[in-house]
Amino acid sequence: MSALPKVSPSDRCCPFCGVATDVPHESQQGCIAALHEEIGRLRGVLASLRPAGVRQAPRDEEHATPRIRLTAD
Repeated sequence: MSALPKVSPSDRCCPFCGVATDVPHESQQGCIAALHEEIGRLRGVLASLRPAGVRQAPRDEEHATPRIRLTAD
């Protein structure tokens, strides 16, 4: 009987490096290789993301923020 019968294989992580895997890595080199793969995967995900709901700055002078001159009394 498995210790984690209700956990899917994709939810299991190596106890040493934290990368999702079916079985723990057997060596430090295995963890390092898995971490390099995960870094590459996340860089690919981040490269494909685009900001949502970001408005472009106004280009017209009429929409620009008015300048305020501060003076000391």
